[in-house]
Amino acid sequence: MGFTQSRITMLYLYEAFVLVLASSLLGVMIGVIVAFTMTLQRVVFTGIPIFFFFPWTQFCIIMVMSFFCAFISSYGPAKQLVRQDIAAIFRQGA
Repeated sequence: MGFTQSRITMLYLYEAFVLVLASSLLGVMIGVIVAFTMTLQRVVFTGIPIFFFFPWTQFCIIMVMSFFCAFISSYGPAKQLVRQDIAAIFRQGA
């Protein structure tokens, strides 16, 4: 349909990376907000002062592993897809 095989493969990789990035960041933001509000609730009852700590090392390791998994899970199927004839791909879609 006008794309080269490498562009189609990159399209699938970009899609996987965008999905992983969006879901990871949204999950981290929701988790931090929920954890911080639960900690604030505990502070109300105990009166112990709190401090905010974010595990940057764990966050970076998990993000790298997530991007690696996204690459592995989308590169293989994309390569198999671009090896097929366009007419065969359209026949399989129905």
